[in-house]
Amino acid sequence: MSAALTKWTVGVVVSVTICLCGLVSRTGDEGRAAPAVAPLVPEAAYTDDALGWVVDLALADDRLVGIDALLDPSVHVFDLETLERLGSYGGRGDGPGEFKDPEQIVPVAGGSPDEVWILDGVHQRLTRLSLDEVEAGSVVSLETSQMAGPNAGSLVRAPDGRWFAGGWITGGRVARYRADLSYDRTILGFPPGVEAPGMTLLQAYESRVVADPAGGRLAAGTLLGGLLEILDYDGAPIAQAAVPDPFPPVWRQGRSRGGRAVMSLGPETRYGFTDLVATEGYLYGLFSGGSVDGPDTPWATREVQIYTWDGAYVKTVHLARAAEAMTVDASDTWLYASGPDPEPWVARFRLPEPGR
Repeated sequence: MSAALTKWTVGVVVSVTICLCGLVSRTGDEGRAAPAVAPLVPEAAYTDDALGWVVDLALADDRLVGIDALLDPSVHVFDLETLERLGSYGGRGDGPGEFKDPEQIVPVAGGSPDEVWILDGVHQRLTRLSLDEVEAGSVVSLETSQMAGPNAGSLVRAPDGRWFAGGWITGGRVARYRADLSYDRTILGFPPGVEAPGMTLLQAYESRVVADPAGGRLAAGTLLGGLLEILDYDGAPIAQAAVPDPFPPVWRQGRSRGGRAVMSLGPETRYGFTDLVATEGYLYGLFSGGSVDGPDTPWATREVQIYTWDGAYVKTVHLARAAEAMTVDASDTWLYASGPDPEPWVARFRLPEPGR
């Protein structure tokens, strides 16, 4: 296994294999034809070294929320228009309200629009935060809930209250959890005929999972493959998306220091969908295609692929900056993204109309 997987499972991967500082990257655009249309230029941007490494973004209560997973893990809250930082909260540790490996933001549905859950991968727990309190600098209403079951690295709450997760899922790629976060079962297995020992397939097919806000459908995008699948809540396939550059994960069989069978990456291994976002209208995927042996941050990419919920490919738009996380508003008008270079940034891009 390699640190290349740290895009979604920072702490766990580092503890199993190699140090985060061994990561290398590229945007994934090398060797491809230049985009036919001009890239999307940010209409607003905020840059600050204090942002650290913003690995996930979400919209909640007319604010943008980001997770900094670097040296002092934090939750940042931004103004939607100016993207100025309104407040931050967090710190490294094991106690309530502290984080070791914050990976994902899940907005709280229903009557608490100003609250979000933060998934910590190492602790496998959710911390519920009030954005009003974060902005005021007086967080007092902390609530934590423990995940049960497979190691969730990507988590979404469906409209019916159940939870679904990607990550290192026992026996497959997507797991289902009950409303109380207890594990139900794995609903999406590995492709037929694909076999490997130990943790290998869990790492090779690690997927980002999102839910259709209208209900009934999920989508899973593979981190180390050009695979995007649409399924129902029981794992029954609805569509295999028409990805322009489809490819399965490629790996070498490896062993951890303790002798456990794990995935080992080489230059032939490529990043696929490094982030995935769902609205009622479309699926948006950050798609790299770059080798894990590229320079800097290989999962960062300028390419955003757009699909319908029936799996049809709509088009690709290109950002003026290489991004590693994104989110899109419910009207499919604004795309918010974050990236590491030349210094940490968040930005807002206006999306073109689907037909243009």
